[in-house]
Amino acid sequence: MEVRNVATIPALALPGLTHQTLASRANGIGAFEVWQQSLGPGAATPLHRHDCEEVIVFTGGTGVMHHAGTETPITAGTVLLCQPNELHQIVNTGSEPLTLYGILSVSPVPVVDGDGQPIALPW
Repeated sequence: MEVRNVATIPALALPGLTHQTLASRANGIGAFEVWQQSLGPGAATPLHRHDCEEVIVFTGGTGVMHHAGTETPITAGTVLLCQPNELHQIVNTGSEPLTLYGILSVSPVPVVDGDGQPIALPW
């Protein structure tokens, strides 16, 4: 067993996005990954998909999730269940950071854009 504190896990800051990988194959967790992310006001993830299930738990802020031609409002307490290869995008529409945990059912997580081109994750 390994015990970690979120404050000691390196954060990667990209324009509009802060990311921490809380658990992954790199930590000896081979079956899934857990991410903590924060999107700044107006920031968005790229439109993307991955060949695995994903659960997204929103802990703060407001935004929308674009998926299957629809827009789903998201706020703290929203839980989204994404099936493999569902094209989706998260957009912060509020004035505060949009915070979330992402739990993905594979590690490492290969991600592709809407055209199927690989997106190299910097973490």
